[in-house]
Amino acid sequence: MLARMSDSQPHVVCGDRRRSHLEVHDRANRLAAAIRESGIGRGERVGMVLRNDIEFLEVSLAAAACGANPVPINWHWREREIAHVLCDSGARLVFAHSPHVPDVEAALVSIGGGGTVVEVPMLQAHTNPAAVTGRHETLDDWISRASEPLPYQEGAIADSMGMIYTSGTTGRPKGVLRDRMTTQQLLSIAAGTAQRMGLRPGGTMMVAGPLYHTSPNALALLALRMGTDIVVMPRFDPRDFLTLVEQHRVEQVKVVPTMLSRLLSLTAAVRANYDVSSLTHVIHSAAPCPPAVKRAAIDWFGDAVIEFFGCTEAGTITWITAGEWLRRPGSVGRPVDGARVEIRDSTGRECAPDEIGQVWVRGADYWPRFHYVNTPSENGGDDLVHVGDLGYVDAEGYLWLTGRSSEVVISGGVNIYPAEIENVIAEHAGVEDVAVFGVADEDLGQKPVAHVVLRPHAVGTTGDDIRAYLDGKLARYKVPAVVEVVDELPREDTGKVFKAKLVALHDSAVRH
Repeated sequence: MLARMSDSQPHVVCGDRRRSHLEVHDRANRLAAAIRESGIGRGERVGMVLRNDIEFLEVSLAAAACGANPVPINWHWREREIAHVLCDSGARLVFAHSPHVPDVEAALVSIGGGGTVVEVPMLQAHTNPAAVTGRHETLDDWISRASEPLPYQEGAIADSMGMIYTSGTTGRPKGVLRDRMTTQQLLSIAAGTAQRMGLRPGGTMMVAGPLYHTSPNALALLALRMGTDIVVMPRFDPRDFLTLVEQHRVEQVKVVPTMLSRLLSLTAAVRANYDVSSLTHVIHSAAPCPPAVKRAAIDWFGDAVIEFFGCTEAGTITWITAGEWLRRPGSVGRPVDGARVEIRDSTGRECAPDEIGQVWVRGADYWPRFHYVNTPSENGGDDLVHVGDLGYVDAEGYLWLTGRSSEVVISGGVNIYPAEIENVIAEHAGVEDVAVFGVADEDLGQKPVAHVVLRPHAVGTTGDDIRAYLDGKLARYKVPAVVEVVDELPREDTGKVFKAKLVALHDSAVRH
């Protein structure tokens, strides 16, 4: 086993590729010089349609060194979606892995044709890498242009906060741009994040989720600046995850609940073959975690399991340790570092403890203000923002989430919260993944429907078996009218389910 990737220099590893931090920073600073020479200055945007790879980090560092805003774009998106982000952000320089170059080209044409594409070849870290198109200069071409790295630019990092676009599960993605930060804010965020995430110089962290998402992106870039070894997974696979943890003695990893569920779908015998004792922080967020999954993860990883609730707009808001969660199963914790949570009803009135309403949040004391690019901010007039979640706060200040505002099913005038039903279905030993959503009903207005993905050992379990399992565990009106067994759910890599797609698929099936 490797206690460290090298005896001295920290490294970044992705698949079979390995590069020292020194090399990464040198390449990034030379790329920064080329970006600056191309005319991109402070406050401008640099698009990135890149998969999880070492080059993702290099381009991010290079854009920041120029004082530009890196704009990571979900590489699953196609021409229309990419065009929206490029047009909305104003990015006129785009770095794209070879398979995504055609979509980027088409997107640029659709918004007027302006812009420069830099092609990034996909190497052996990825399955079936596409051939280089040859239509554009490559990343290495740009890096080789610079005879000298870009000199240090005072205040560049403060000007260069990444512009992350929200996932767009309920509408068009919105770009979140944070205000220029003071040196004190930068240091406070770095110190607070490192302490809570367990990052340390000489340690090893792993990126299991997509780097275009806020928290994996921020953690990896912070680890690069701290001298922490970084293992980047090109794509998540449960056996690969365990292999890498054991091989590199990984200490910290950020996951989403779907990853935990898929890890738990491996048999106990398979899981026992891997040494995961090095893990000190298995941190999850981004989507609600069914209590049955969370409890099983704690049984396996122990106190390493830590959860936070946050958002791109306001950063991390609440935290909860494994011990706290076992005493309050289902909670996502209490606000930290001056962050605030307030529950309001539809009229704006503050709700009483344990009363469900809209979750409004404000970031930690050191978190910068933000605005949506080209979109009015929806705040409460007091720096609080509502990002679509519903929930309640108990008498001790712990936050509990019950779902999303757009997902509430109103059946016969009664509010039904899908998260409650999903949590109960997830307790079934044969269920790996579940989503509950509302569909139209002539009599009741809406009715709940569930789609479930089965664990490998549960093949043969039917939707009626699941409905029978729910008998007596939920009020009858909450039991889904239909439970359909499916191969997979349309989830973002970040864990969020595209429930609008499920509704559309259901409606289409009904019509036909």
